[in-house]
Amino acid sequence: MAEEREGFIPNPVLEGLIGLCPIIVTSGNFAVGTIVALGIFFSMLCLGAILPALRGLFAERLRAPLAFALAAVLAAGWALVAEAWSPPLASLTGIFIPLTLVNCLVLASLRRGVRNEDSFTSWLLPTASFYFLTVVLISAFREGLGAGRLTLPLPGPEVASLVFFPAPPLRLLTAPAGGFILLGLLAALYRGLQKKAGRRIP
Repeated sequence: MAEEREGFIPNPVLEGLIGLCPIIVTSGNFAVGTIVALGIFFSMLCLGAILPALRGLFAERLRAPLAFALAAVLAAGWALVAEAWSPPLASLTGIFIPLTLVNCLVLASLRRGVRNEDSFTSWLLPTASFYFLTVVLISAFREGLGAGRLTLPLPGPEVASLVFFPAPPLRLLTAPAGGFILLGLLAALYRGLQKKAGRRIP
């Protein structure tokens, strides 16, 4: 992409609309959205650290299955970490921690790492960071205004929350429809700002 050649890496959520299903479902709760986004963030960074070594150690035909098996191990490991950190919060994440294995960004990391793309290292950290920050901010906004509270990602057997409003001002935001509306508005705003900055939107 022209943007990447110029040193610009687009926001994967607001421009690419990547991984919408887990974002819409998990970002209605701040703690759950943070836990799932952290899992994807660390999976991408671990893949970035390990995949270059796989290219030098294994034949090309073995790299893809080994990389996919590594992603599965990372997803299972993060599920165990989340369960040990806070069992009730881990249960609220549902299937979405195991599904970090097939998240679009993780699969993109696998593809780039296996193909030995020159842009892989420079693309990885900004993209993972954009994804994490975007999901965390959306989660805070949706739960804060939609439920009037923030569920905190704290360790232990109890779930703690900060309550802001006794009567939530925008209950729609906690529903999937509210998540889609918010993401649509943010994506439109992001694209408008990029167009104003002179960057071509694909």
